[in-house]
Amino acid sequence: MDRSLQRFFAYALVGGAGTTAHYGLFLGLLSLMAPVLLASCAGYVLGAVVNYWLNRSVTFASQRPHREAAPRFLAVAAFGLVLNLSIVTLLVGWARWQPLSAQIAATAFCLFATYALNARWSFATAIGQSKT
Repeated sequence: MDRSLQRFFAYALVGGAGTTAHYGLFLGLLSLMAPVLLASCAGYVLGAVVNYWLNRSVTFASQRPHREAAPRFLAVAAFGLVLNLSIVTLLVGWARWQPLSAQIAATAFCLFATYALNARWSFATAIGQSKT
């Protein structure tokens, strides 16, 4: 299997831990009658924290220093958050989807978008470093 495909599958698998944290908080907040977008946002932030550590160490085995990788990852996560909230807003507000269905669709779309950005920018080998 191609190395990039293996890395994408690893990204998706370790992303399951972040997604579990995201959905756990999302559903917990919804059960407390929190607004849908607040629950989605809070869950996304928690999932991003989990995903940073797992993707840096497991998926990409990045040697890029935290002072470089973390801000890049946060920029990608912020983009993903805006994308996630936009999709949830569109699907719940305009298309009248159920919140969980909308969140699942948003998660799937964001998976591909954030993988591409993280692989090529956040965790890519810094210039001048070897790819060991």
